[in-house]
Amino acid sequence: MELTLEEENLKTVDKLLLPFRKFKDVFKSACKYGKAAMLIQCILLGFGPLLLGQIELGLLFVVLIYGLSFGFGFILAGFIGHTILISATTFVVVSLILIAAIVALWYATFNRTVRLVEKLNKNEKIFKSFIYEAIVKFIFSIVDWFKEFGIQFKAGDKKVKTLLPLSFFTFGIPLIVFGEVVKGIALFSVQLLGILYLVARGFLDLIDFFTLHVKIKDANPTLVYGVIALVVVLLLIYFYIVSIKSTLKAAREYNEKRLGTNFKKQLFNVIDKNFYVTSLIVPILGALVFTIIPLTFMILSAFTNYTYKDVEGGMYDTSFLDWAGFSSFERVFARTGNFQDLLSVFSWTMIWALLATFTCFFGGLLLAMLINKKTVKFKVIYRSLFVVSMAMPQFVSLLVMHSFFDDYGPLHQFLGSLGWVDPNVPMNLWAGSASSAFTARMLIIIINMWVGIPYYMLLMSGLLINIPKGYYEAAKIAGASRWQQFKRITFPNIMFMTAPMLITSFVNNINNFNVIWFLTKGGPAGDRGGTAQETDILITWLYKLTMTGDKDYNFGAAIGIIMFIITATLSLVVLHRSSSYKNEEEYR
Repeated sequence: MELTLEEENLKTVDKLLLPFRKFKDVFKSACKYGKAAMLIQCILLGFGPLLLGQIELGLLFVVLIYGLSFGFGFILAGFIGHTILISATTFVVVSLILIAAIVALWYATFNRTVRLVEKLNKNEKIFKSFIYEAIVKFIFSIVDWFKEFGIQFKAGDKKVKTLLPLSFFTFGIPLIVFGEVVKGIALFSVQLLGILYLVARGFLDLIDFFTLHVKIKDANPTLVYGVIALVVVLLLIYFYIVSIKSTLKAAREYNEKRLGTNFKKQLFNVIDKNFYVTSLIVPILGALVFTIIPLTFMILSAFTNYTYKDVEGGMYDTSFLDWAGFSSFERVFARTGNFQDLLSVFSWTMIWALLATFTCFFGGLLLAMLINKKTVKFKVIYRSLFVVSMAMPQFVSLLVMHSFFDDYGPLHQFLGSLGWVDPNVPMNLWAGSASSAFTARMLIIIINMWVGIPYYMLLMSGLLINIPKGYYEAAKIAGASRWQQFKRITFPNIMFMTAPMLITSFVNNINNFNVIWFLTKGGPAGDRGGTAQETDILITWLYKLTMTGDKDYNFGAAIGIIMFIITATLSLVVLHRSSSYKNEEEYR
């Protein structure tokens, strides 16, 4: 029997309240240690999982809860004492986000504590330390490998006793002798190319990478080549493990008199049976070159003094590149001006991302529902018009809109001809004083709707068609109004199908460089006196820090890490909580 929307909502509420309802019964049945952990969890937020043996997760909860609580207290004290100069809107947005995060983390630790004690009451084994379990698993795998190595070495003939020790020094050659020619050649090629690279320049790049102290103008090559050399070493270690494991497996098959596959069969496996592995090589290399290496470079830059700016207070010498620890993060959080910029930009980024996502989403849904009505004629023409507007390059539309609302643009001339504005006074919509920030922000959101709604309209049109008509017919027979049909049929189905896309749209809007940059370039300037302006979001602020002005790379890298943590956390949490992720097999 299918659940009604009220029952689904009640089920969700019951799930949220379940830990509190179970607390009393679990507490009564718990041992003294379990009762102590539950009581301490109620007094000292986040300590429950830590006391019950989940060391890493418990420490993470404690650090996050008390770190965010300290941050909220610091911002509150600074806002009240006027030592942190941010607007009331910024304070409210940041406070709400921090409070929501603290409550969510406390609930997660409370729920986990109750569940862990409940398992202890049932004498069930609980997973404790991730690091401990990983180390134990690693040690046991090594012990098992050496046991298997000894067994196969003793049981083998001269060939096995020669090739098994040889696998510690060469990749692939023992496999070639055992008949695994294709895999052996591939592994030997990896070793040969890796050694040639390390001898040619890799070792020197690694030395320069760890010692640094090179001139700032040589910072990019030193860090990039050092990261590449480090990645090559890690890959060689990985393929070394693969090689010795494969050799041991081949020796076992040889001792058991199992015939290996011939060369033709091995090639067939590579291009047919195991083609999925072969076909993933190019995407993995692409991700390594264009994602992993740049991301690692950015992260490492944050821990250096890589900047062309004379840092306030003479924090470090900017003529030579050196490791600088957490000094970049100190500049972000400990310097009042930078921290004010971060809070203001972060709050506007969140507001912008939410409004940009949901205005386009609901605007596209409304348009699609209107065009899909049976009474609407010429649907093809309407859809075609929106397709044309969507097909136009985004930057062209944005630049046209920027010119239209410019100080002496067409709108200004038109209003001046009507006598509504002084034709000699600029409108200052984009780059005026801080007082025009609200106008600029509203214009950005409205123009983004013009750019984004056509895409959502076309998407929603396809999704609306796929909702079974029988649902609506049954609802009409039951006497449901149009609002009830939308609330109980249309919207739940649309949300189920688009939840992952909404998450990606939200993240994309956090990083939506084009709309902000082509319309305002982050302006107007504002009155904080920092490096960020009134309509800057995190990505445009990062661009200004690194690509214009003083090229403050390490400070920008620290902002980039903060951006990554925010977007990755929001994406993962919301995705894992969405019904389309948890029940992806239910919808048909």
